[in-house]
Amino acid sequence: MKSIFISGINILLAIFLMACNSQNDKKLEQALERAKENRQELEKVLDHYKKDSTKLAAARFLIENMPYHFTLEQYYTSPRKEKYRPDITLFDGFQSVKRHCDSLTNRGYRIETHHKYDISKLNSSFLIDNIELAFAVWKKPWAKNVSFTDFCRYILPYRAQYEEVSNLRKEFMERFLPLLDSADVKTPLEACIVLRNKIEKMVRYEDTGLSLYPTISETYRSGIGTCEGLCNFIAYAMRSAGIPVIIDQTTWVKMDRGHCWCAVLDNGHFLSFGENLAPGVHARLFSETRTLRPAKVYRLQFEPNLTEDYGKNDDGYAVSFKNPLIQDVTTEYLDKPTTIKVTIDMDIKENKRSNQVYLCNFNYNKWTDIALGYRKDSICYFNDVVGDNIFMVADVPDGNSLRFITAPFYVSTEGEIHKFIPDIQNKSSYTIHKRPEGYKEQHTLSYWDTQHKKFTPIEYVSETDTTLSYNNIPGNALLWLYIPIHMYNQRAFFLENDSMRVY
Repeated sequence: MKSIFISGINILLAIFLMACNSQNDKKLEQALERAKENRQELEKVLDHYKKDSTKLAAARFLIENMPYHFTLEQYYTSPRKEKYRPDITLFDGFQSVKRHCDSLTNRGYRIETHHKYDISKLNSSFLIDNIELAFAVWKKPWAKNVSFTDFCRYILPYRAQYEEVSNLRKEFMERFLPLLDSADVKTPLEACIVLRNKIEKMVRYEDTGLSLYPTISETYRSGIGTCEGLCNFIAYAMRSAGIPVIIDQTTWVKMDRGHCWCAVLDNGHFLSFGENLAPGVHARLFSETRTLRPAKVYRLQFEPNLTEDYGKNDDGYAVSFKNPLIQDVTTEYLDKPTTIKVTIDMDIKENKRSNQVYLCNFNYNKWTDIALGYRKDSICYFNDVVGDNIFMVADVPDGNSLRFITAPFYVSTEGEIHKFIPDIQNKSSYTIHKRPEGYKEQHTLSYWDTQHKKFTPIEYVSETDTTLSYNNIPGNALLWLYIPIHMYNQRAFFLENDSMRVY
């Protein structure tokens, strides 16, 4: 009885969506105009479903949002302009693929990147097939209570991120549905756990050696991929089986680079999961492991969040978290975020063009923007940031490059600020232990010079095979030990109670 009621609500919602003609028709017409020569193909889809209000609403959802989505197409081009993409399944592992790619570069091949927008490329046959297959799995026991809105957002979409659009939905559906049927699962969470355990045996985390954006087919056929390739594959496979799944991502603040993972929608809440980490375990491990604790988490949606203020007073600086498809979901994770309020340390005029400012973290040997905030007078504000991290604030007055307007600072979990403004007159002594993997390499200790806005080297007074001793380290300085041959995870740190606090 309950399922019949929910199905009725879904149909009513679909009809309601179709009834909002004034706004939705304008959005649909704008999408069709963007399609240009492909408009006829999209109109075929709408005409195909003109007698089925629910599927027509789903078709409109896809078409209206297609202008925001594209394939990041990458391939090698030969000196004679021939396209070529190596098939990683034909090589014997990472080193074999890498040697092949290096040989291509040495022979004059170059990587080309193109954006192929869905609105002008996808045909009616593909879209109709995708809609039919999605509706077929929506009837399954674990999916039938998913609302129409959530169905459109997390089961219906034909792509996860920017991968090449895949035609494997039917194959995945036929492969995975019997597994879920036999497991007698009743909820999206139960279905996700069963299918995740299956996928864990099919694909694993491993660098392919191919420096091109991964495709679903490559990950599926090779059984390997980095986090982005695996997430795209997992999200697509889950949706093909009627499991509402999305991808979340972060830039690490206590490690270098970033990471992405999946989350399943169950009973109105998203539960994150990843390689070897089941829903419920994943978020808890992130919270309990210091280096895995994200300061910001973002979710890539299929439907953009276009508020009335979107794009107003923008400084023109292109960054991923300004994308209307990106949603800040930091508060959905276990660590309590705080609001950062920090004063600027420069005598600068107010940027009349924009009050936008950027929260930056030292990542992979440079300051990387991770969050958007705003400046009011001399104070910069950032909402929902997990503390116990080191940041610095920048603005972009020229629209192109970051200008740092604060000293680096440590923010506690409660939002308390401590700035690292080096005291040149108050120097201290300290002995640094060299990295075991690079004893024979040159080690350079530097401090962040707030005046010149760069790391400035400090001369050591003595050296052994395993140590460097200093007697001229500026007080209250943010420090960085740099080894050129070992670029990864060379984190900034500060000295406290005669010990290193690494971030």
